[in-house]
Amino acid sequence: MTQSLRKGREGEMMIKAFLVDDEEHALNILEIFLGQIGGIEVIGRSNNGFDAISQLGTLRPDILFLDIEMPEMSGLELADIIYGSNGELPIIFVTAYDQYAIAAFEQGAMDYILKPLEIERLAKAIARVDRRANLSGTGELEEGASEELSTADLPRFTIQMLGTFYAGARGEPSMKWRISKEKEMLSYLALKGEGRVHRDLIIEDLWPDETYHKAKIYMHTCVSLLRKSFKKLGFDGVVKYENERYFLDLERIDIDVLRYKQLIKNLKNSAYAEPAKIEEALAVYQGMMFKDEDYVWAEQEIELLEKSAVEWQITLAKTYLGLQEYEKAVKTAELIMAYSPYFEEAYRLGMEGYQKLGRNDQVLLVYQKLCLKLEELDIKPSAMTKVLYDEIFLGA
Repeated sequence: MTQSLRKGREGEMMIKAFLVDDEEHALNILEIFLGQIGGIEVIGRSNNGFDAISQLGTLRPDILFLDIEMPEMSGLELADIIYGSNGELPIIFVTAYDQYAIAAFEQGAMDYILKPLEIERLAKAIARVDRRANLSGTGELEEGASEELSTADLPRFTIQMLGTFYAGARGEPSMKWRISKEKEMLSYLALKGEGRVHRDLIIEDLWPDETYHKAKIYMHTCVSLLRKSFKKLGFDGVVKYENERYFLDLERIDIDVLRYKQLIKNLKNSAYAEPAKIEEALAVYQGMMFKDEDYVWAEQEIELLEKSAVEWQITLAKTYLGLQEYEKAVKTAELIMAYSPYFEEAYRLGMEGYQKLGRNDQVLLVYQKLCLKLEELDIKPSAMTKVLYDEIFLGA
């Protein structure tokens, strides 16, 4: 609650309400009923979400009564925007459609009232608002605490998508998921990084087989679940919504894929890629992204990241060979063989490194390992590999 509760004529605390419904007569009935119940001051009303947003910024109500089925912007979408900027504003949905109930409550709704309105049902909802107001106090302390937090060092949230998936506050267990799509949506937004993704693109990528109407409800449910999970962990407000687009607040979130990409970008922009810098980047790449999931929308990105990691591992192994650091060269080559067991160049680099170390027994083992792997594909080692093998063992 904000500091907008104030006493009415008889000394009771008045709750400031804002009403949103695209039907004028519905607004009139709601305002009449609220007047009859008492304790509520209607400070504003609107017929559409865009107008409501402009008014809410200055009026600062204690509660919002919100229809769901409205043109241009639905009530669920408006609630998304409101929760993105003021997660504490209670919302009571007033609608003729019961199929939105689950999505509304997952969104964090205080109540969900079906039309036609009944004054007794509305009074029960108001009673819940009264109880919340009494528990919240005047709101002065809440605002002060919020201001203090904004100047303090805030904790950071970590999302690890390379190798074993992890999403949580540093040092804490990974976030728990109510539904699998909640995890998928967080992964989707995290992979987009600073990109702001239009809601329709999210629907198209995450719910391609659902009708737009159903998918929209599912998306709002996932957003609500994510926001609740983040809030519970002390990261309220990190899932943002602006201009019909969703994104994460990266000021408080560390994402391994984004860090890997930045380190690789730095390497490409440098005149000489130092081995230590390559090692730093490859240390972030802990394995295939989303290795335990089947995210169709991420397939191309997974392939590009894997290709990038292998290419830089090859570069690192070659660099170590050139620097005559053969132990590091073979160690790197062995890592590539483990990640990409059919990548023939890795085996050649390993053979070269072991030959320089005078360990021809290991050269033979690496070559035999390659032959066995390629046999699975019904192919033989390339001429280049055979020439290298002959040079090492026959001195040809």
